[in-house]
Amino acid sequence: MRRKLSFFLVTFIAVLAAGCPSLWKTDLADKDLGPDKLFQAAEEQFQKKQYSKAIDLYERLKSGHPDFKKMPEVYAKIADAYFDEKSYDKAIGRYQQFIDLYPGHKEIPRAKFKIAMCYFNQMKNMDLDSSVVQAATAEFKAISENPNAGEWAKKAEEKYNECRKKLAAKEMYKAQHYLNMSNYQAARLAAKRVLDEYPKLGFDNDASELIKSIKGK
Repeated sequence: MRRKLSFFLVTFIAVLAAGCPSLWKTDLADKDLGPDKLFQAAEEQFQKKQYSKAIDLYERLKSGHPDFKKMPEVYAKIADAYFDEKSYDKAIGRYQQFIDLYPGHKEIPRAKFKIAMCYFNQMKNMDLDSSVVQAATAEFKAISENPNAGEWAKKAEEKYNECRKKLAAKEMYKAQHYLNMSNYQAARLAAKRVLDEYPKLGFDNDASELIKSIKGK
């Protein structure tokens, strides 16, 4: 009787294991992965655009192997993963964490540019007076003026001018809107802001002509 019971018990365990291979692929089984293999696994998920899985693996690497030689890259990759999945608020926090922990790292200019892009990517056409566009403009300006930013300084300058063009276009839209409403004072002020704050961006002639058209009104 005891032999039969043992036989059935062994058979049951074998069948269960064969039918449920995932039981052997739990986090407990993965805990013996070394940092290099864990990093490689995270990189593979990142390349497959499986960002949530990649983040989980990077986070495990952070907590389990804090002295890993590529830890700065791990922090940066977590931020990149959030950026690529368009979780911009989380990405900003992670890029800032990377900047605070590794202020002398060569990837700092790129991280700062990515923070600016997080704001930039959240812009909406009719929301150009918001803190989002102001933050993007300020971040791009700071990077463009940084002599140590290298290639990112040039990219930031291009985006900075793009932000300013959007703001100038918004002011011209407002000026024309006020003109159509016969609110000449508000129209004049909006057009003047274009000339004073956003000169040489392609709107000077339109702003000047609008101001001339309402002279004396």
